[in-house]
Amino acid sequence: MFYIYSSLFISFALNLPKLLALRNEGVVAHYWRFDPYELIFQTVINFIFCLCIFYINRKYFRTPVNRWRLKEEGLALLINFVLLLLFTMITVKVQKRLFSPGLLPGKGVGMKFLISMLLIAIELKIVDILRHARSKEMENAQLRNAHLKAELGLLKGQLQPHFFFNALSSLSGVVREDPSQAQYYINQLSKVYRYSLQKNDNNLVNLKDELNAVQSYVALLKMRHEKGFELKVDIGEADMQYLLPHMSLQPLIENASKHNIVTVSRPLRIHIFIEDQQLIVENNIQPVSFPEAGTGIGLPNLNERYKILMQLEISIMKKDGKFIVKLPLK
Repeated sequence: MFYIYSSLFISFALNLPKLLALRNEGVVAHYWRFDPYELIFQTVINFIFCLCIFYINRKYFRTPVNRWRLKEEGLALLINFVLLLLFTMITVKVQKRLFSPGLLPGKGVGMKFLISMLLIAIELKIVDILRHARSKEMENAQLRNAHLKAELGLLKGQLQPHFFFNALSSLSGVVREDPSQAQYYINQLSKVYRYSLQKNDNNLVNLKDELNAVQSYVALLKMRHEKGFELKVDIGEADMQYLLPHMSLQPLIENASKHNIVTVSRPLRIHIFIEDQQLIVENNIQPVSFPEAGTGIGLPNLNERYKILMQLEISIMKKDGKFIVKLPLK
């Protein structure tokens, strides 16, 4: 279709000026008598010529001239030249037989064919430049995606061992304190870890799956802290289809339990809700005197994953005795 439309445009552009001969007092009318059949004939023959030239040269003009292979490109140039002579001779003969003579043989059809070839060469080269630019852009986009995926893989690789070692540490405590609950703890731990290993194409999951996985992690914390840990989720079913990065909530809950006092007398309360298309995770602040040593990758890791996957950043603040994290949703 590109060749057809381009051929039509070139043919009309080179032959429409003859319409100026319709003005009897015009300059063109002194040299050429308007004949609609002749105009149609020259437009059609020019259109066919352009289509042939496009077809012959469709594989060329895709490499620099200094890289042309003489055998192939030379043959194409020869065919173009032969085609130019053939069309010019046939058109001139038809012109002499059917229409009135002009100042030039065939009324300048040879010149029109030459101009058509020049325009086609320019157009093919422009198309090749645009195609090459688009190819480079797609290649750069693929490289950027590969780099982001590699960077995301490194971030997830940081997160999983961090979670796993903490979970094993907690498991040893459960085994010492209540061996009968160890099997239940292992079952919940397996659910959380299985979810942490899940992968999809864009590393985004819906909010419902994320909350379901968090419930298993919360069950582990409640086994450890009993009534000292409370989680309240105020999210309607209609909002469960929002998307967010995989494993976004578990690091926040882990971070809150690690840096705050969690006892029956001073329970840690975490509230999760949605506001302005953001997932809000807030907890009361009651810092421990000697916090557990950590790797420091929890919140920075989450923020980096947000920047890679959603081109957004999380918001962190302290307000009215609460630690608040806002996660953009998609």
